[in-house]
Order: sequence, then structure tokens, then C-alpha cells
Amino acid sequence: MPKTINARAYAKINLFLRVVGTKKDYHEIESLLQSVDLYDEITLSKASDGSITSDFPGDNSLIVLNTLARAFSLGGMHLSVNKNIPLGGGLGGSSADAAAAALACAALWNLPLTKVKKLVSPLFGDIAFQMTGGTAIARGRGENLEVFPSLPLYYVLLAFPEKGVSTKEAYALSDTLPKGNGSGLSLYWALSRGEKADRFYLNDLLSPAMLLNDEISPLLNKMQDERALLTGMSGSGSTLFSLYKTREDAERMASTLACKTFITKSISPFAGK
Repeated sequence: MPKTINARAYAKINLFLRVVGTKKDYHEIESLLQSVDLYDEITLSKASDGSITSDFPGDNSLIVLNTLARAFSLGGMHLSVNKNIPLGGGLGGSSADAAAAALACAALWNLPLTKVKKLVSPLFGDIAFQMTGGTAIARGRGENLEVFPSLPLYYVLLAFPEKGVSTKEAYALSDTLPKGNGSGLSLYWALSRGEKADRFYLNDLLSPAMLLNDEISPLLNKMQDERALLTGMSGSGSTLFSLYKTREDAERMASTLACKTFITKSISPFAGK
């Protein structure tokens, strides 16, 4: 068996996010998720001293590795992370790293992948999706996945306000505001046909995020574009996105924005690759 595994931890965007309700200490959601070609790079190595450590001690990855170590009586490991996904932007960087760490751990110790996913999926909202990637609707806390055929290739313009948004505060504020209606399925079918999908867009965390961060609303208005199939905010923010059929159109819009931007693309499922 290898002593070191290198892996990529891919970001996600929420194309649709409806807060369904609350249960115990978390919110139930319905969210259409899409992987994008922006990723952290992780390296998981066996550690002879038996310790389980990470470059980011407070990261979710350590919880995942300790969970798997207890379940399978594993030895020590060290996780190194080269961060490219912005922190606190609604792109799921922490869960992406944890998902990649789980997959790397399975490869490093030759663990049964089905059991690894079953153990890890309930731990964090996005991790079940980010161990599979591609396109899916997540329900419940995010652990219940309905996987769909990949959407057509879209170029994704990401725009980053200077200030972030606290996920905890956004969800708490959403409890005091009206919720939207609709289904991520309608949005999925529109995008699968290459149609504009703004009429199906919903993110129940957008209004709370706008109240918490005054940069979001003017930037979102600036990004409205007839050539974009969909424009919105990912997760609890503050990252905004637009989907385009061509990179040129994405670059044209990016050139008009004063904030930091990044152009990437949608990607297919990556689990097992």
C-alpha cells in the first residue's frame, strides 16, 4: 500500500437553495449542487508516531480522519492542504477538504469506499456530495443525495466581495424572514437544455446575506446579464456566480467588475478517478 496519497478537493456552487425547516440543531434544505474546477490540493501521509494531525487543526478534515481511524483501527496520518478555495465564501472549501481526506484515507488504507461514505456523510452538510461531485440535489442536512446526469459544460464566473458572511448568522436570520417556493429540479432541467434559468432561481439565504453584507446587492445587480443563463449567490455567500456558455462572455463580464473574480467551469462526477 502507498504511504502518501495526493488528491484534489473541488469546490461547489449552490445553483438553488431552499431552507425547508429546522430539526434539532440544524436546518433542513433542498439544494441543487454543482462541482466546479476550482480545488484545494491535499496530501495525506501515514505517520509512524500514530498521531493524526493537519496543517489546519480546526478543519473538518481532522474529524473525518479521526472518525475513520476509530472505525477501522488505523495508524497515524498527517494531512497537508494547499488552499485555493476562498474561506468563508459559500464554496464548501472545508467540506471539500474533508471529503478529499476521506477518499484519500480510503485509498491509503485500502478501505471499503461504501462504508467510508456511510460513516462520513452524516458528519457535515456538503460532504456527501463532495465525495461524489458532478450535479445533484441534496436534501435533509445535505446527506440525502439525488444524483443527476451532468449538466452541459458551463463557464462559471465567480465574484468575491471583500467581506464574507457568517453561515451561522445567515441561517439564524433566515428564520425570521419569509421563505421562497420552488424546486431545484425545474432549474436543473432548464440548464440541462441550455436555457436561461433565472426564473427558477431561489436562495433563501440571499436576503439574509444582503442584510449582513452591504456589498452583495450592488454587485449582484452589476452581474445581471442577458448572456448569463443564471446569476446568484452560492450557499450563505458571499461568493456570487454567473453561468455562461462561452468563456469569452464570462471574461467580458469579469472585466467590468471591480472586485476579485475567477473564471472556472462545471465538472462531471470525480469519485473514483
